[in-house]
Amino acid sequence: MSTCGAGPMIDYYAILSRAIDTSEASDRGWRRNLYDRARHTLTSEMRARRPQPGRAEIAREVAALEAAIKRIEAESARSEITENDSAVFPVEPDQSPLFDSWRSRPAVWIAFTLAIAALCAGAYAFWSSHRTPSVASRTPTNRPSTNLVLATKDGDMPPGIDGGPMDTDQSYLFRRQPTFYRTLQPVGTVIIDKLQHFLYLVEPNGVALRYGIGIGRECADLIGLRHVASMVEWPSWEAPPDMVKQKLAQSGRLAGAPGNPLGARALSLDDNRSRIHGTNAPKTIGTNIAFGCIRLVNDDIMDLYGRVQVGTPVLVN
Repeated sequence: MSTCGAGPMIDYYAILSRAIDTSEASDRGWRRNLYDRARHTLTSEMRARRPQPGRAEIAREVAALEAAIKRIEAESARSEITENDSAVFPVEPDQSPLFDSWRSRPAVWIAFTLAIAALCAGAYAFWSSHRTPSVASRTPTNRPSTNLVLATKDGDMPPGIDGGPMDTDQSYLFRRQPTFYRTLQPVGTVIIDKLQHFLYLVEPNGVALRYGIGIGRECADLIGLRHVASMVEWPSWEAPPDMVKQKLAQSGRLAGAPGNPLGARALSLDDNRSRIHGTNAPKTIGTNIAFGCIRLVNDDIMDLYGRVQVGTPVLVN
């Protein structure tokens, strides 16, 4: 899908609304961070776009995006007033502090955010036509004990509860998609960007397949070059002592199946403690969580599993 033409072809309001449809979106700082991530991502992707859009086309799309941001921030302001039991007054979009901070930035940043919607929409269409079939419950479902906490503060799911192969409400930023990526690493290398919560699989011609990831405390200090040491389908999982102590899991080993915290696949690294694995809590992608290592949604870890092999280099930065 392209933004070029007589008028905007993207519903920016709908896209931005889906991106902030989460409990954290009530925090203005969180929204700013989300927008900053979009700008950071687009900085690279705009360089690869051919042909480059003209100034008039960019200006037209920027105006449409600004209108969408104004509308979302105005609705957010009205919602905050309602929640505080205050009288509801019409809120002018120009009064939005977040929008004012955007307006004070160079127009090129707004153009970057605009274009990511169009680029990612096209990439998502490509991804959808090549995606791995959803995970089927080919093995018995693990059932959690009824005396366990149903969810942690970071959104993690208890063992035995299957959150599905992916999160249908996931932001487009963290969906699997090809992207322009410059690196000196050879084709086939896995690169993990912990700061941005992305995993890249380097492909030919300056392209990488990008996956959204969640980062568990077990891998918070993981850095440097590693290699895939072993690969397992539907791995079994044993609750760490901290989870048992907090009543987040029962002690003992849980068989590989939907609902297992390691998900559908696991790639163990050669440091004998770190893993790239699936998850039973797809909504935690894009966040830092207390348990686990480098997690992907089950659809994505199955896709990655089919593209790598034992010995694949994994660079963590």
